[in-house]
Order: sequence, then structure tokens, then C-alpha cells
Amino acid sequence: MSILTFTNAPFIVIIHLVITMKKDIKEKTLQYIPEDFDGVILDLRNKLEHICPKAEIIPVNKFWGKIDLDDKSVDMAVCLKLHKLGDINTSLGEIHRVLRDEGTFIACLKPSDNFRTVLKEKFDVNSYHTMGHYAYFEAQKK
Repeated sequence: MSILTFTNAPFIVIIHLVITMKKDIKEKTLQYIPEDFDGVILDLRNKLEHICPKAEIIPVNKFWGKIDLDDKSVDMAVCLKLHKLGDINTSLGEIHRVLRDEGTFIACLKPSDNFRTVLKEKFDVNSYHTMGHYAYFEAQKK
């Protein structure tokens, strides 16, 4: 019995570290949003109402391809699970399309090998950090 407890202990520690790291990344990512932001936010798979009470928030919980919004219709796009949205090229293209000129894109994800290249084609990256297997960033539409 003590051997089972010993072998499970590192597993429990790893689970705790992963949960803590995800929470830290989420908090660090959301720090990019000004508290007094009052524009239009495209909220991809998050719940930002309590963070941006002055903003008009357009939630998109199911996104696989085309975002059902007009071109250049949002000031900011926020996504805390960008890697879960499907094809990264399509996702970034659609986010770029709906952002207004110089709109802000804030996200965290598990980046693929070509992610930074694709991101830099469409956005000016102001801040990019990694923590474990995750990256979080703030960028402006080119």
C-alpha cells in the first residue's frame, strides 16, 4: 500500500502543477485587457463579463471555420484555448478579418511548430511568453 501511495504522489503533484500553471497562464493572459476597456470584444470560448463590465462582449462558444460577424467589427479578440479552435491558419484568418484596424488579439494556447510564423504574418506581436507547453501573447492587427 505504501508503494502505491508513493508512486501516485508524483502524479498528484504533476496534476496540481498543471492546474496551477493553467490558472497562472490564464491570469497572465487576461492582464493584457485594460480594466476600463469599453469597446467590442470577441470572446472565443471564455467568460469575460466580470473582467470587462464596460465592454460589449460577443461570445463565440462554437467556432469551426467562419465567425458570423462582419469584417472589422470588433476592437479586441480574446481566446484562452486557441489550440482547440481547429485549423490555426483558418482561426487566425477569421480573427484577423473581424478585428478593426489595429485591433488587439490576446490569447493563450499550446502552440504548433508553425504558429509563430503564421501569427507574425497577420499580427504585430507586442508580447509573447511561454510557460511549459503553453504560450500567451498580445498582438495588434497589421
